[in-house]
Amino acid sequence: MVRKKGKKPIKTAWIFCEGEKTESYYFSKLRAEERLERLRIKVHSSENKDPVGLVNYSVEFKKHRKDYLPGDLIFCVFDRDLNSNAALAKAKKIAEENGLSLIFSNPCFEYWLLSHFEYYPQAIEKDLLERKLDRNLGEYRKNDPELYTKTRDRIDDAVSNSRQVREKHLEYGVEILSRKSNPSTFVFDLIEKVNGFR
Repeated sequence: MVRKKGKKPIKTAWIFCEGEKTESYYFSKLRAEERLERLRIKVHSSENKDPVGLVNYSVEFKKHRKDYLPGDLIFCVFDRDLNSNAALAKAKKIAEENGLSLIFSNPCFEYWLLSHFEYYPQAIEKDLLERKLDRNLGEYRKNDPELYTKTRDRIDDAVSNSRQVREKHLEYGVEILSRKSNPSTFVFDLIEKVNGFR
């Protein structure tokens, strides 16, 4: 196929989410609502509930999927859950060796959602996160297909708040991809990469 002069090629961002539908709905809605002329977004849910399984699944996808092209982006989205630091480190090593981006949230994806409404650097668990989201969203429902739409106007705040929390962890020498980094989220990395294709 001959490429037209002056037109940059369209890439695909492959987003792999562990089992939960919340993340899949969020990124599918991002794809539907944003005008990204140079990037397609394809969201896949995986049955793999652990980061190593999710990363290995993504590596196999990259090797064997005919519509994966060099230069495409692959993101593996997962939560801390009960994963050990050893499992997180192994997932990181495999991802780095295969050019994948890890989008880790500690304790869970809901921390990214909370970051739209406040800067919250204290350790937090899922039940308190959900109560805080109830207050900010009126009602928080897991697997709500409209979460992206409901938080979209505050996405710049979420990016800023998430970055500040990461910088604090780094300042104190905390390994970001570990159980010790509660709270943290890498979702802003994905958002910034996607926004680079506007």
